[in-house]
Amino acid sequence: MTDSAGTMPFDALHAFLEKIDIAVRDLRSALEANDMDRLPAALELTNAALESINGYPGGAEKLRGDINQFPEDQKEQLLNLLNETSTNHQINGDLIRLAMQRSAAMQSFIAQQAPGATYGSDGGVPGSVGGVLSRKV
Repeated sequence: MTDSAGTMPFDALHAFLEKIDIAVRDLRSALEANDMDRLPAALELTNAALESINGYPGGAEKLRGDINQFPEDQKEQLLNLLNETSTNHQINGDLIRLAMQRSAAMQSFIAQQAPGATYGSDGGVPGSVGGVLSRKV
């Protein structure tokens, strides 16, 4: 899969990067659709794909070096694919943060709707006994 200099041929390197890109795009699609059924598998696939960059012989720096060894048109194709993957990865991070904020907001909203979240009909605070708040708080 590598030549005598330890560099992957263009087609193999393009397929390697495309596999990573597909995994990252699939995760983005699942996040955008809020598809909780697809999310665990998409996360696992994306993590494995991104880890494969660290497993690349020589690491991420060698990968960039290998990309730069190709003729300009091939190098541009590979760098565009890598940049697109990187952008989607950053968007995924933003979507995950938004999902976490949305989840926290929903949990807060649900907690406020609970019967014990408001003052009692006597004006007292729920969970208090004799004017003293419960130690559970």
